[in-house]
Amino acid sequence: MLLDYAFLELNMHRVSLRVFSHNEKAIHIYNKLGFVKEGVIRESLYRNGIWHDIIVMGVLKKDYLNGKR
Repeated sequence: MLLDYAFLELNMHRVSLRVFSHNEKAIHIYNKLGFVKEGVIRESLYRNGIWHDIIVMGVLKKDYLNGKR
């Protein structure tokens, strides 16, 4: 619903997000919604003795709307 609002009501061209690389469930959901990996910010979070990357993802309006059909 949030992406519908962003693209259809606010007429945005793209939506982007950042997610920690260890959050595999979120990454899976974002991929299903049409987000693609656009970049990686390497070793940005140190948690429990391990460095984790931040993944930058984005989706364009045209790709999101084409994927809904």
